[in-house]
Amino acid sequence: MNIIRDEENSLMMIPLFMDWHVHRCNVAGCKNKPTTIISQLHEDLPLIGMCEEHFQNANQGYPVTYTFEFDNYDAFKEGTS
Repeated sequence: MNIIRDEENSLMMIPLFMDWHVHRCNVAGCKNKPTTIISQLHEDLPLIGMCEEHFQNANQGYPVTYTFEFDNYDAFKEGTS
């Protein structure tokens, strides 16, 4: 698994989100803008976008379980956080 994020300035990640077609947090039910890209999580999953809240919840050192959804929703166009 690879975690790609910019701790100092998440604006610098926007070109990468656009190039890699990561337009939302892919956690089911979340429509927030991503701050993190996760790749190579599983061979059957494409790139995953995560918002700051979901990333921080997963980064606490204890197991979490997320269901991911992939659709055409674009949090950058819709203006969600």
